[in-house]
Amino acid sequence: MNHITGKIVFRQAVTRLVPLILLMLILLPGRAEAQNEGKQLFEKNCMVCHKLGGGKLVGPELVGVTEKREHDWLIKFIRNSQEMVEAGDPIAVQVFEENNKVPMQPFPNLTDADIENIIDYIKNWTPEAKPEFTVDINKREGFTAEEIQTGEKLFHGKMAFENGGTQTCVSCHYTQNINNLDWNPSIYDLAKAFMEKDGMNMYVSLTEPTSNVMKTAHKEYKLTEKEMFNIAAYLSDYAKSGQEVKSIKKFPTRLTLFIVFAVLMTLALIDLIFTKKVRFRAIHGIILVVGIAVHFNIAMVEAQNLSRTQNYAPDQPIKFSHKVHAGDNKTDCRYCHNIADYSKSAGIPSNDVCLACHEVVKEGRNSGKFEINKIFRAKNSGKPVEWIRIHNLQEHVFFSHAQHVNAGKVECETCHGPVEEMDIMRQFADLSMGWCVQCHRDTDVNFTDNKYYSTYQKLHEELKAGKINSVNVEQIGGLDCMKCHY
Repeated sequence: MNHITGKIVFRQAVTRLVPLILLMLILLPGRAEAQNEGKQLFEKNCMVCHKLGGGKLVGPELVGVTEKREHDWLIKFIRNSQEMVEAGDPIAVQVFEENNKVPMQPFPNLTDADIENIIDYIKNWTPEAKPEFTVDINKREGFTAEEIQTGEKLFHGKMAFENGGTQTCVSCHYTQNINNLDWNPSIYDLAKAFMEKDGMNMYVSLTEPTSNVMKTAHKEYKLTEKEMFNIAAYLSDYAKSGQEVKSIKKFPTRLTLFIVFAVLMTLALIDLIFTKKVRFRAIHGIILVVGIAVHFNIAMVEAQNLSRTQNYAPDQPIKFSHKVHAGDNKTDCRYCHNIADYSKSAGIPSNDVCLACHEVVKEGRNSGKFEINKIFRAKNSGKPVEWIRIHNLQEHVFFSHAQHVNAGKVECETCHGPVEEMDIMRQFADLSMGWCVQCHRDTDVNFTDNKYYSTYQKLHEELKAGKINSVNVEQIGGLDCMKCHY
């Protein structure tokens, strides 16, 4: 009887557990998928302003917010916080005031399911366990020659990675500059960032890349700890060697031409006077005439170009694209160069100007986080970013941005060219005296509606009388020598 009773109890237990197990098998993958969707939505929409475990960023820390706030209130607040603030919701107003009255972006594009997934992700978020390494990831010096050599082979593709990978490190992290903007950091950039105090943690970057650019670029790579350690050894050695990335040098065509004709003219003169091997004297004459013409042309052009640096485009410490900022994002030139209205110089932006945007925008769509992180590293070091000036007039020339930008209402692109199309900023005009003079002769000034020119009574009278239709810069003294050469 007891045996029969045991079987009945077992069958009843199995009958009850099987549906429960089946239900769990059905729900668990869906739960995991929803959590993953919530993570992706959070990283795309929320992570710019909020942290999970790490304190306040632009907005408040979100760990524990699902316990502090009601679920329905959170949904409404995420959807449109400002609408709740304007309606006088006391909690929304309190949150708004506690965060310096910085308005939170509304999210009309998110569905109710999207917001539910975000809230669920925040509620169930737990900090990821820090990876444990069997090598010294903080080592920056003291590598052996064998470790450095192995790292060099791995970086340059002379030795295959243990877990595969179709491209070498050097195929992206270049050792020689090209004329267009390569968004990938160079080997020198990597080495410098690796060696800086509190600089790049290569092990974390390779095992847990935080930017979408790096996630895509390193998707197929699963480097072992020893491989990363050896590459670190190579970068350490490279940084110490001071081998900065070299620019590709153009073939010196004009210099070669000058030397070739100098040699030919010398030979022609020697033969004409002494050896007399060539019977036709006309050949000597042609060589001498052509050579003198070539030499005269080269000398004239080089003399004209003395101290002129048209198309000068130096490598900047940060890969800053004017095309992205001024072109794609429509950033006004005077937001960054904010003293152009009242100063002789347009000014070089300080770290704080950059951080006004990049405290929020921490990842570029082309460069990921590497270039933007240079601003934060400069801030932490207490040193400014050492931008290289591109437009340099001679010391004996006076030029005022305030005069041109403020009083003259001259647009920036008049002198600097189509900046909004330039990834690599270059000197657009030759900045020669002739170029300036021609502009002053051709350019009409905004004369009638500009208080700056109110003292030019005679010209105002001539405009009113119809004697002249406009006033150009030349007519108000723009060609006086002492205006520019004081």
